[in-house]
Amino acid sequence: MERKKLIDRLPVWLRVSVYFTIIIVAAYIAVVVPALDSISFYFGIALLLSFLFLKAEGKPLTSLGFVPACATDWKNFFRGLLIGLLALLTSAGLTIWLNSGRLVFTGRADPIYLLILIFIHLWSSFAQEFTYRGYPFQRLLKSYGLWVGQLAITLPFAIMHLKLNTSITWQQFLMTWLTTGLGSLLYGLCYLKTGKLVLSIGLHMGWNLAQALVPRSPGENKTMLFTLVQNARDYHPLNVLLPYIGVTAILMLFIWRSKTWQANEKSSNS
Repeated sequence: MERKKLIDRLPVWLRVSVYFTIIIVAAYIAVVVPALDSISFYFGIALLLSFLFLKAEGKPLTSLGFVPACATDWKNFFRGLLIGLLALLTSAGLTIWLNSGRLVFTGRADPIYLLILIFIHLWSSFAQEFTYRGYPFQRLLKSYGLWVGQLAITLPFAIMHLKLNTSITWQQFLMTWLTTGLGSLLYGLCYLKTGKLVLSIGLHMGWNLAQALVPRSPGENKTMLFTLVQNARDYHPLNVLLPYIGVTAILMLFIWRSKTWQANEKSSNS
């Protein structure tokens, strides 16, 4: 009881700051000890921190809404997966067309490798959504409202996508913050509409899985399924950025306006 009172006396912004500070310190440790540099390591830190904070607040881990508990949750996961796949494919198709490229099928659709890829992206998407849209996002949302909750998470989400790369320019950092920030807002919106992380996990997985299979630029010109044939002189980064922004914006509007998602009672997650 005393520990719960102590945690309750700490402002939410301080709890979230401690949470991300420890994760960032862990990331620096992983730079020094490369064997630790994995999504499992970061997830383990986030899981432990979430457990300790929630236990002190008298709440279970499951209150974060990451466990499918009914048929609606599973429907939302698979709907999110399909939407994520289609959204990335649309963005990639526009990018390739604008850059005067074309895809050539490699003929090497290895089903075992594809299953491994599916598992990797399921695990990665689950770990990221738990870490960023779990405890910190939900506590900020409850205490400070929608805009603070959504915008505050975009910064640590961008930092971790940069893998603590100190050699990047401010322009590169701001571009990463913009692109990953839009994704963070999209995944946060999924939670706002359903009260659970299941939809965002599915959408995140679908997007990343399609991204791993469909090359969009000369730097990623070959995947297991396709080779991108393109004149490098015709490539322009804006032709990657603008379709991404447009598709993401349309997707956010669709999810926000759609009546498809059945929101669960958020009182159990607060």
